[in-house]
Amino acid sequence: MSICEIRVPTYKRLQLLKRALSSIVKQTHSNWKAVVFDDSPEQEAKSIVNLINDDRITYQPNKTNLGCSKNIDRAFSPKSYLDATYACVLEDDNYFLPNFIAENIKSIENNKVGIVLRNQEIRLEKNGNSIITGRTTRGHWFEQGLYKPLQIYARLFFSEGIANGGLFWHTDRIKSNLQIGSQVENSWHQKVFRTLNIKENIYFESKPQCVFTEFYQEENLSYGILDNWNKKYKSLKGAPKHNRGTQAILNYLVKTYDSQIIEEARKIAINANDKRTLERQLLSAFYLNYKFKELSYFEIIQYLCKYGLRYFLFKSPFQKLLINRDRVE
Repeated sequence: MSICEIRVPTYKRLQLLKRALSSIVKQTHSNWKAVVFDDSPEQEAKSIVNLINDDRITYQPNKTNLGCSKNIDRAFSPKSYLDATYACVLEDDNYFLPNFIAENIKSIENNKVGIVLRNQEIRLEKNGNSIITGRTTRGHWFEQGLYKPLQIYARLFFSEGIANGGLFWHTDRIKSNLQIGSQVENSWHQKVFRTLNIKENIYFESKPQCVFTEFYQEENLSYGILDNWNKKYKSLKGAPKHNRGTQAILNYLVKTYDSQIIEEARKIAINANDKRTLERQLLSAFYLNYKFKELSYFEIIQYLCKYGLRYFLFKSPFQKLLINRDRVE
């Protein structure tokens, strides 16, 4: 059997890490190797690796604290660290279902692609219990099948695009660079730019084979829709800057792909019954060549004033990054 390499970024969450590593050990595809990237200077994760006591797991502490987003980004090197054929990332608060590796390898080979995006089951973490919610991370925006890069970019009008925990790739066949680098520090925008880095067709598997964890104190907050950032982080001083960054990305998409991406986004809005979100996002990107039917005239004026004010008050944090991307495109 081909080797699958699992990268596990972690920081001071020992019980969750134990659950994550245990889920790897329980995989039906037994030919795997895992590397734990411990970002804690105290190196507490070493005790969990020793407790699991599986020689397929390598413990690799960071020499200096990288921070959450950089430690995760390190785990997304498209090439193998351990001479493996397949690779994926498992953040310490999430875990695999037993057939995760086997089913993803099967999908990659059957569909002849370099990347599979696997749907994730959302479970609520409460008092040490992982409670089924009946929701998934990508089922609202994707259907089973093959997706071209432009079709994936169009999902950015509704969500952060691809999900860290659902990505699974062939280390020799992959054409996209999944690493973002130090230019993007925010974890949400890392996913957005990782989505924009997709340069090949990927296959979406709708059946969840892995679990994404929501924590109890966040259970009533909205996930996935870019326009809901203020609801989730309304008390944070960084929210306006974040929204300005998202606005710049949407503006880049409509300028670069124009009617092509708008048509793709319109199809998604219809399938997901979320036309209002699309119309708000188009206004945020100042795209007015669209038949707005869901928003009233007064709502359109209100949103344009809001988004215009944000545009002039805050500088885009991704101006140079998007300019360089324009040159490459």
